[in-house]
Amino acid sequence: MTFDWVFALIMGVTSLTTAALALLVLPLVPRLGRPKRTARAETNIVFLFEGDHLVDATPEARRFLENGPSGLSDWHRLCALVGPRFPGFRDRMARLDSEGCALMTEASGPAQLTATWLDGVARLALHLPEALQDAPDLQSLAAMTAELTTLRDVVEAMPTPAWQEDEQGAVAWANSAYLAMVRQRQSEESQPSWPLPALFSPPETGGQAPHREVIQTGDGSERWFDCVSVMADGARLRFALPADAAVRAETALRNFVQTLTKTFAELPIGLAVFNRARELVLFNPAMLDLFHFEPEFLTARPTLIAVLDRLRETRMMPEPKDYRTWREQIMRLERDAQDGVYSDTWTLPSGQVYRVTGRPHPDGAVAFLFEDISAEMSLTRRFRCEIETGQAVIDSLDEAIAVFSGAGVLTMSNAEYAALWGQDPMLVMGTTDIAGATAVWQKNCVPGDIGTAVELSRMIRQRKPWAGSMVHCDGRRLACRVRPVGGGAVLVGFRADCQARDEEPAVSRAVG
Repeated sequence: MTFDWVFALIMGVTSLTTAALALLVLPLVPRLGRPKRTARAETNIVFLFEGDHLVDATPEARRFLENGPSGLSDWHRLCALVGPRFPGFRDRMARLDSEGCALMTEASGPAQLTATWLDGVARLALHLPEALQDAPDLQSLAAMTAELTTLRDVVEAMPTPAWQEDEQGAVAWANSAYLAMVRQRQSEESQPSWPLPALFSPPETGGQAPHREVIQTGDGSERWFDCVSVMADGARLRFALPADAAVRAETALRNFVQTLTKTFAELPIGLAVFNRARELVLFNPAMLDLFHFEPEFLTARPTLIAVLDRLRETRMMPEPKDYRTWREQIMRLERDAQDGVYSDTWTLPSGQVYRVTGRPHPDGAVAFLFEDISAEMSLTRRFRCEIETGQAVIDSLDEAIAVFSGAGVLTMSNAEYAALWGQDPMLVMGTTDIAGATAVWQKNCVPGDIGTAVELSRMIRQRKPWAGSMVHCDGRRLACRVRPVGGGAVLVGFRADCQARDEEPAVSRAVG
């Protein structure tokens, strides 16, 4: 019995010792067997590429790839994401099959990129920097992520092409509008590749001034853009603003100006436009012909006063009585032209006559028109002389003469007609018709000859030759006649018949 208690005591102590050791060792076993996790292992982004085809990738890598430009293959999207961050990425990847491996460090950060060639498959691992002690809190990270998403959406939704260029001028990043233009220039079957082709010429060295370029699209049409370059953190950002509407407007304006220029060049009227400072900014060749100006004088943009001084010196404007009066006329000319009311006739010492007209133009400019009306004035003077001569001739006749136009209006009469019927020729010409003249005749003849006056009126309207007589209220017998003349006019004559004063009125008769 003693042996049994000793054995039981030994077994109990052994069990307790084993249990205690298990409690101490077992918590350590999982920790020892599990590999130590590092920040670098957790942030690895791994890709497996066979040519341009993505064979496999970690979930973090696929999320990273989603940030690349849309419309490209997986390989070119990766190139667009990591190419600007790791200098020489494209060259190292081109030599990866011969070198076997490559290690690249981020240009402006601690991230690293390792590439390994595995029997035709390229393994790329992007090692992001370890988590910092003062990492942003979740709300700040969410705010930055939301802002990044908004900015990315804005850039992708821009209707204008935007892209970034590296130091060699290659396209390092582009938005969807730029990719759409690349597709337009390529065939529909081809897929855009990275690096993207440069659609626009590089700007001048160090120049950031906007410049205009034209792009040929796939269908042969042209698209115009105003290119703007901006330097940001050592990289060049470029934007292409559509300028098709501006180019069309400028082309239409240029064609319109050319048409006006050709029209002005053919005008015989001199045109001179002075700007707000009263400098000559536009003239046509007629100014040279009318005033014998030298082309050098007009192209030197002389002032209005200088042009008028030259006209005065060359006696191509009316000579004023004194200089002060002439200066006042010039000031009045400019002021009236601004108000749009200036119009004058210049009679030159040579006998030429110019009509000068001033008209206001936008932005305070003034335009002057110089028209040579010498021939017109000469013709008017000749006609006036002929009219005055003809009037003097019929005034010298002792027969009362009246001429009615084809419309039945009194257009001419002489002094004898005015004395006979008591009408001033200057007051009745152009205002009296056949009916009005007939009323005057009936009023100034004896009642028995009223029918003769009516017959006379009827013959005038019918434009038929006619002869007759009537007795004036003063007792004189008048011999009347009607004769058609040129231009549809009719001449009516009244002559006093002294021999038949006391006889009975003669019967009216038509002249065959």
